Amino acid sequence: MANKLRVKRNAWNSSGANAAPPTANALTYGELAWENTTGTLYIGKQINGTGTINSYRVIPDASSTVIGAASFSTNNFVVNSGAVQIKDLGVATAELAADAVTSAKIADDAVDSEHIANDAVALGTQTTGNYAGSLTGTTNEIQITGSAGEGTAYTVGLPNDVVIQGNLTVEGTTTSIESTEVNIDDKNIILAHNVTGDPATIAGLNGAGITLGSPSSGTAPSLTWNNGGGVDYFEFSKAVKLTIGGTLDSTNSVGSVLDFGEYINT
Repeated sequence: MANKLRVKRNAWNSSGANAAPPTANALTYGELAWENTTGTLYIGKQINGTGTINSYRVIPDASSTVIGAASFSTNNFVVNSGAVQIKDLGVATAELAADAVTSAKIADDAVDSEHIANDAVALGTQTTGNYAGSLTGTTNEIQITGSAGEGTAYTVGLPNDVVIQGNLTVEGTTTSIESTEVNIDDKNIILAHNVTGDPATIAGLNGAGITLGSPSSGTAPSLTWNNGGGVDYFEFSKAVKLTIGGTLDSTNSVGSVLDFGEYINT
């Protein structure tokens, strides 16, 4: 038995002509031929029922539909033991087709900040998710200054004139109002609203009332409720003058005037 396999071959650089595949019917069905100039192996393949034999490369050039030999740019790829890998930074932006890489093709945490150019991602254009494009206040309620942008600092405050739409609850020990004039539509003002029980005896109402001026002066006039001695009554800290019934105008004085204590009219 022969221990060698021989195939047809062309002459070495025959006549100096460019190498070419064997012509039609130059090979028989399944016969191999070696083209030495380009180092290409051909095989004969029957292409029809009449016996026409064409020659085909055993390892053709690869394409999107054909498995075969392919070449790779060393700028972009590296081949190790037959495995082709993309080099680090091997694919430039200009070499990517528009919209070729979608989020589904990028693993979580696969792209870190070192691989993203400065100012490469525009908020609202190339991003999605929960972020504030802008903040807007409400007229006469909340005032906001600052424009949307990277590193923007917003200032939130109240305008000079504030309108509260709805109920307002203020909690704390002291509430100070520095208005020069206070207008209240309610015709009934309730003090010590949180105290329940008989006003004649409940200790929480004793001393409730209205004080004019700063209580720290010790001389501020006041009207208070006193129920601490078994008898409940309103107590005035200053002299009282009452006009009961009738009318008082610039020409007539009708009615009774009661004076309690002493007062000085200057």
